[in-house]
Amino acid sequence: MQAMSTNEVFYHLIMLLRLTKEKELIIEMFKAQGFDVTKSKIKAWSFKGETERQMPRHILDAFIDELYKRKLVQE
Repeated sequence: MQAMSTNEVFYHLIMLLRLTKEKELIIEMFKAQGFDVTKSKIKAWSFKGETERQMPRHILDAFIDELYKRKLVQE
């Protein structure tokens, strides 16, 4: 069994949390973690298949941290 890529994890998180149409919220969440992210980056990172634009692991970790801070997920 292969491990999921960071893009796949990000894709599944935004699908599960119903954030697919909440690009501005996602941008705000990244900004709160100190990252300047655009809608085009979000689109590229939420692509499930193989891509040249893989989301860096530390950025995915920051996104997950922000989900916890905003209580969008529980520990």
